[in-house]
Amino acid sequence: MDIVRVSQVFVPGKLPAYTYNPRPELSLEQQLNDYVEEAGSILTVAGPTKTGKSVLLRTVVKDPVWVDGQGVDSVDTLWRRIGDALNIYTQYETETSQEQSGTAKLGTEASLFTVLKLTGGGEYAGTEAEGYRYAVERPIAAVARVALEKAQRPLVVDDFHFIERNVQRQIVRALKPLLLADVPVIFVSIGHRVQDVVTAEPDMTGRVTSLEVNFWSVDELKVIAQKGFQTLNVSDPDEGLAEKLAATSYGSPHLMQKFCRELSKASDVRETVAGGLVLQAPPDWDAFFAAQVDGASAAWLQRLLRGPQERGSARTQWRLKDGRTLDGYGLTLAAIASTGPELALSKDQMKIAVEKLVEGPGPAAGSTSRISTPARRTDRSKGGGSTAVMALVNRDGPGQPTRLRCWSAPHFK
Repeated sequence: MDIVRVSQVFVPGKLPAYTYNPRPELSLEQQLNDYVEEAGSILTVAGPTKTGKSVLLRTVVKDPVWVDGQGVDSVDTLWRRIGDALNIYTQYETETSQEQSGTAKLGTEASLFTVLKLTGGGEYAGTEAEGYRYAVERPIAAVARVALEKAQRPLVVDDFHFIERNVQRQIVRALKPLLLADVPVIFVSIGHRVQDVVTAEPDMTGRVTSLEVNFWSVDELKVIAQKGFQTLNVSDPDEGLAEKLAATSYGSPHLMQKFCRELSKASDVRETVAGGLVLQAPPDWDAFFAAQVDGASAAWLQRLLRGPQERGSARTQWRLKDGRTLDGYGLTLAAIASTGPELALSKDQMKIAVEKLVEGPGPAAGSTSRISTPARRTDRSKGGGSTAVMALVNRDGPGQPTRLRCWSAPHFK
């Protein structure tokens, strides 16, 4: 039995060697392979953050030129990053030289009186050289494009949504010639920016192929646990632990990887167990999940709770049936949390959730959707938002400060 470390089995944010799930029922790999073979269009791989888009691409697409969209502020920046990946140079040097050669004969003759006569001579050969060196700076766009066409390596631009819209338009226009050269061009974007490429350049109509990578089902997430636990030689007899972790991962394989790793460590499983082991549930599930919240997610949630800076009159406060008093932003988060939370909520669902929480008449129709606007704005500013769920709780009773617990983020419709 091979001994494998738990940090090699469950790998949030990395390429999984032991727990990869291709989700065969969706044919994602086959669709991706078909595109790479056919090319001729730009492929947009779109979906919510932390749902395995990069893992899918790095697993299926062979030897890609991978460019991170963050920091790409111009077409030249993109070409420079492509050039760096291909190890090409924009400066070209050439050298010329000319040589001249010749020979000369030398001779002497002398007499000493009339008795002795001395003669001498020799031959001299010489070469003269003259050279010139020229340095030519070639445009990075031309050099990188030609190199990419010759290499025939797929180009992947990750986080395309981070690039400014006007730069997106220029990039699409600049990469269009690659399509005729059969170079696969792939843009990776979060779900609500799936139409970025189309809107960036109208002439691309009919030249864009879409591949959506959506949230994972509970059964798909459980495969990660099943494969990993088997590798570690630990068991989850009724799959109750895997079910619990999958249900709390809210469609994110990234979270599932992290939860499985931390649950294994909580059972003191650091590597493959030679004699086998039955995993145990933590004594307090709430404490277990709360411990997985990263600082950035907590800060993001606090920002949503505060809302924008107050101007003019104070915010309206709403009294809840459980005794809490919250403003509109806190009420919105509490309503979201009360739904489970769900991964997607319509305005009607939000209205019903609010009505169930508020004591007496609730906010006017549409108020919670207006309040949620800063949430969507924050979500976009972070490239799709955190993967932590927003769950609003109050453990100290009525009248006490509200405490927050978060471990997955729902998305508004």
